[in-house]
Amino acid sequence: MNESILFKTPPLIVEKINRLCRLLLQEQTAFEEVATHITDTDLRCTVLTLAQNNHQYACELSSQVQTISGIESPGGLPPVLQPAATIEHPVLCNENEVLDFCKMNEKKMVFAYREILNESALYEGLRKMIRYQLNGILVTFMQLRLLNSLKLS
Repeated sequence: MNESILFKTPPLIVEKINRLCRLLLQEQTAFEEVATHITDTDLRCTVLTLAQNNHQYACELSSQVQTISGIESPGGLPPVLQPAATIEHPVLCNENEVLDFCKMNEKKMVFAYREILNESALYEGLRKMIRYQLNGILVTFMQLRLLNSLKLS
């Protein structure tokens, strides 16, 4: 009776988590690039917080993928965190363009998180982690909206 019992995660869920990791890393890069052109300090700090959260969440998810799939990558970096093709991001000229850009990216990220959370085969520990990540991202986007409303008034 020396057998260990491991929860077998369906490959579809692993692939969805990998897609979410790639999206988070793409968004991290996008937010960092956008932040370089923002003159307002508060807005720039909030956008950089989004970038930092995305990186942290992608690393956490990637670590979970390695744990649940047992796949180790050569070179030390998980496959999802290895450098990908560079994506061109638009240079945004004013705060309204930045906020529109963030709103568009928020929808993509929330959709990706909810797609995973709707999976019935997701084990509870991973579900909790994904929920707190989604909540953290939503809080930061809410801070962006609040910051914008304060500037308008």
